[in-house]
Amino acid sequence: MVRRDTEATRYAFCGAIAIHQELDHSGYRAKPSLSTINRVLKRNGLIVPQSKTTKKNASGTYYPEIKARHPGQVHQLDLVTPRYIKGYGVIISVNRIDVCTGQANLEQYDSKGADSVIDFLIDDWKVFGMPRYLQVDNEAAFRGSLYHSRTFGKVSRFCLNFGVELVFIPFKEPWRNAYIESFNSRFDRLLWQSQPFTDLEHLKTEAKKFRDKHNTYQQYRKQNFSKKKPLSGYTQRFLPRNFIFDVSRELPITKGRLHFIRLLDEKGCISILNETIYVETSLSFQYVWAIVNTADESLQIYYQASREAPKQLLKTQSYKLRESVKNRISISKFIKV
Repeated sequence: MVRRDTEATRYAFCGAIAIHQELDHSGYRAKPSLSTINRVLKRNGLIVPQSKTTKKNASGTYYPEIKARHPGQVHQLDLVTPRYIKGYGVIISVNRIDVCTGQANLEQYDSKGADSVIDFLIDDWKVFGMPRYLQVDNEAAFRGSLYHSRTFGKVSRFCLNFGVELVFIPFKEPWRNAYIESFNSRFDRLLWQSQPFTDLEHLKTEAKKFRDKHNTYQQYRKQNFSKKKPLSGYTQRFLPRNFIFDVSRELPITKGRLHFIRLLDEKGCISILNETIYVETSLSFQYVWAIVNTADESLQIYYQASREAPKQLLKTQSYKLRESVKNRISISKFIKV
């Protein structure tokens, strides 16, 4: 059991890799292997079986997903809410993780609206880089209106304009964002429940310590013990440090793509942006991948029977939007001189 009553151990990981990391940082050249460390831990009754919370498809149907092969390819983002600081009020945490590297970032706000999410993305993309795909659930702060069809929220417009493709997981299936859900669980257990916070700034300060401890561990684990090495040759994109954006501003719909992973209901239908769309009855209770392409205002829906099977284009249809689509506004227009 890790003692968490010191600054150094409060947010520390436990287990063989964490012990190996600590020995390395302490200057030991000859370190035991992970298997040796695990044997010692097991012999002393220090290994606690981990309960598995990952859910699988009851029917065994194939779930389509993007396999992250390099840093910055897929980020998962989520809102941890609500939380209450006694004497202060409600706070939420915007948490994000890179699926390939395990590197995370987080920030806390007193509002869970789209403005807070965009504010987070700006700071995150300046320091950690912009992903190609940003995977989220169907929270209103991400997708916008809960009632009007074919409407784009502020976060969708922001991502479209800067070339980041949003991927919405199925409704009521949070485990599809397993990486960020695991990070959220650790956030709740080791940070939020570990101490009383006096105000938002106190939480922000501790959250940064928690993040840095997490990222240092993930970097050590990936560099020393990962069997899968990230692909080389990719280029990471960043927002310029002098990028300025008024989060209250709503951008136009610009050219790009939005992705929706959906489970067909018993009638062979899916819901996208508050609209029911018929796909195919024979594939009821199967997953499909839908892509809204704003450039030509079209919708494509794909199905893949298994990991080895080819993707099938089930249908393409017109997807006329409520407003005209514009060209992207250059990042240079948001640079403070």
